[in-house]
Amino acid sequence: MRILITSIVDLKKGPHTRLHEFIRYLRKSHDINVLSVNDWWKAGQTDTKVYTQGLEDVTEGVHTEYFTQRKISPILQELTSVVSIGKILGNINSFGFDVHLNYSSLISGYFVARRLRTIGVNTVYDIADDLPQMIGVSPQIPWIARPAGKFIGKIMLTKNIGIARKVTFVDTNIQALYPAPSDKAVVIRNGVDVELFSPRQSQTLREKLSIGNDFVVGFVGTMREWVEFEPVFAAISRLSAQQPDIRILIVGEEGGLDKIKNSARKFGVLDKTIFTGTVPYRLVPEYISCMDVCLIPFAKHKGMDAGEDGYCPLKLAEYLACEKPVISTQKTTMPEGIVAYASTAEEYYDRILMLYNNPQIRFEMGSQGRKIIQSSYTWSNSASMLEQVLLQAAS
Repeated sequence: MRILITSIVDLKKGPHTRLHEFIRYLRKSHDINVLSVNDWWKAGQTDTKVYTQGLEDVTEGVHTEYFTQRKISPILQELTSVVSIGKILGNINSFGFDVHLNYSSLISGYFVARRLRTIGVNTVYDIADDLPQMIGVSPQIPWIARPAGKFIGKIMLTKNIGIARKVTFVDTNIQALYPAPSDKAVVIRNGVDVELFSPRQSQTLREKLSIGNDFVVGFVGTMREWVEFEPVFAAISRLSAQQPDIRILIVGEEGGLDKIKNSARKFGVLDKTIFTGTVPYRLVPEYISCMDVCLIPFAKHKGMDAGEDGYCPLKLAEYLACEKPVISTQKTTMPEGIVAYASTAEEYYDRILMLYNNPQIRFEMGSQGRKIIQSSYTWSNSASMLEQVLLQAAS
């Protein structure tokens, strides 16, 4: 097949996403063209060349084009993409495509889908996040405009579902929020590369980070508005008075690292916290292997509710694939006993202390977690499912 992808993710500059894995799989058998926003603004926050090390093979042989080369905000890029779509599709011969994959875009993907439908090319719409809710809390949008942006986002998401031949959801919670007809809807969960993400020897890196044999509570990811460290820092502040060997390892910097550092200083744990900054994606498993407990400290009050059936963000699958116990703010798709839950400082204190005192429980949580990931959450399975959906839409 010849597949056209519209994306809100810049594959060349952005962090690892499910789209990277979908393309890595699809490009082996299909011709891929990608239209996306230009993520130039991320270079002001982090070294994008380091960010994307290990992802170079994703774009190899894939034709990628931006809606604009102008240095304007992502919101404006989406809005003004309507003007450039016609010219871009003409340049890449839109009549030759078999199917269109709209990866979580609201405006650009919709207008590409509408144009392609006139020449008989169907669209598959992949919804990987609660996009309207993210607009509603995005710092890239003036606060006064966020309610209107969220409202418009819901309208556009509904229109995208309506125009698509198939709609793929990252989980059943997103599907419940934005339902599609049963003959359209398919759930394709996030996965992990279980060969890359696996338990590693960590002593050398621990020595390099000056961790030694300390007990490490860690996090890997961006410092965006949905991450909340204050309850964690409050718990560590209390714990460190009893257990001085407890440390915090935070891997990543894009989004709001200064705010996180200020928060650590506020709770008196800055000297207990190691900030690595950006690390290459291929080295992330080594940093996870340095952690005794991994965190997913998402802020419930900012609209990131996991819903009744739980969720499985990329970092959860990656943590578990490395056989690490996890403490999550929100319910996950994992069976009872695989993940511990905490959202307040008191709950974090209790969960961390329990895991600190029980190495056998840590081992069992991590070991069972990896088995579940290996059986049910691999990228090869998820990408194969997407390929079948695309083939159905193309036919």
